Amino acid sequence: MRNLFWGLFLLLTFIITLPASWWALSKVDFTYSFLYDQIGISEHIATYAPRNNKNKKEFEFTTKAERVALFHGIVEAINNNGDGLVQLDYKDRQQQRIGLLTVAEIIHLRDVSNLLNKLKPLALGLLGVWLIIMIVLRFKRIKLPPAKQLLISTFIITLVVGGVLSFGPEKVFNQLHIWIFPDNHQWFFYYEESLMSTMMKAPDLFAYIAGIWVLLSMLFTSFILKIHPRF
Repeated sequence: MRNLFWGLFLLLTFIITLPASWWALSKVDFTYSFLYDQIGISEHIATYAPRNNKNKKEFEFTTKAERVALFHGIVEAINNNGDGLVQLDYKDRQQQRIGLLTVAEIIHLRDVSNLLNKLKPLALGLLGVWLIIMIVLRFKRIKLPPAKQLLISTFIITLVVGGVLSFGPEKVFNQLHIWIFPDNHQWFFYYEESLMSTMMKAPDLFAYIAGIWVLLSMLFTSFILKIHPRF
C-alpha cells in the first residue's frame, strides 16, 4: 500500500510538471526550427505543397524562416484563444498574399485553444492537491522512500499505462480526438488538403514534440524530488 501511495505521488508530481513543460516548450515554438532540419520537413513540403487541392499555391517556394514564423503564429494563437489564425498568410512568387489555413483548420486550432483553456483549472486543481500533500509530508517529516521502492512504484504505473497503450498508440490517439473534439469538427487533414499538416509533417512532428515534452517533464520531476528533503 505504501509503494502504491508513493507511486501515485510520483505520478501526480509528473502530471503537474506537464503544464510547466508545455509552457516552456511553447516559448521556443516546441523546437520546430530545430526539428525542421532533423525530420526532413523541407523535403516533405517540397513533395506535398505542390499537390495542395485547396488553391494554396506555391507554398513550396517559401523559405524556412517564413515557415518558422508561421508555426510561431500558430503557437501564439492557440495560447491566446485562437486570435490571429485568420491573419496567418504567405506570399506566392507574384507577391500575392495567400491565407495559410482553411476554415476547417481554423476551427480545429480554435478547438485546441479552447481545450487548453479548459485544462488550466484542472492543472491548477491538481497543483493544489500536490501542494497539500507536500505540506503534509513536510509537517510529518516523511521522507521519500529509497530509489528502489520508487522504481517499483514507477514500474507498476508504467504497466498500467502500457496496458492502455497496448490497444495501439494510433487507436488511442484517434479515440482521444474523437472524445475531445466536437463530432462535426474536422481534426484529421490529409497533406494534399492542408498546408498546416504539410508544414508540420504531421504526425511525425507531434511524436518528436511529445517525446521532448515527456523528457522535459521527467527532468522537472527529478528536480522536484531531488529538492524535496529541503522543503
